[in-house]
This record gives sequence, structure tokens and C-alpha cells, in this order.
Amino acid sequence: MRNLERHPGISIHRMAIGGGIMSALFAIGTVLIFVIGIPLGPWFLLASALLGAAIAAGLYVWHNNHPVEIADLHHPLRSAENDDNS
Repeated sequence: MRNLERHPGISIHRMAIGGGIMSALFAIGTVLIFVIGIPLGPWFLLASALLGAAIAAGLYVWHNNHPVEIADLHHPLRSAENDDNS
């Protein structure tokens, strides 16, 4: 008679993946498996890449037009007080 207990399968959250080239290959491989395996996967990948590029471009333009002062980074409350007293 067969053992009827279910095998727990591969649990990704228990896999020890550190930093480095093997982690990058694991991440890229996982994405490729899902993109190839799901019929609408390539369209979602394209849409997310375009959306990410649009957000990056918007943040680039925003930060070029609104530079951050070094003094604001060291004393955020002091610069807020100066704005209130003006």
C-alpha cells in the first residue's frame, strides 16, 4: 500500500537565496517562467516596464525642477519652522 501523505512540495519561502549572481539568475528565471507560462504574461511585462519608465521619467523631471537643499536634509524641522514664520 502506498503512503497517502501529501508531499509538501517546494516551498520558495524556505529556500535560502543570498545576494550575488545566482540570486539574479534565480529572479530572472522565475520571471521568465511566469512570462512564458501565462498567456498574457508578455503584455503585463511590457505594461509594467512602460509604467516604470514613465514613473522614473516623471521623478527625474520633478527632482530636476525641485532640488533638495543639503540643509533641509540635516534639519528638517528647522526648515519647516522657517517656512511657518515667513
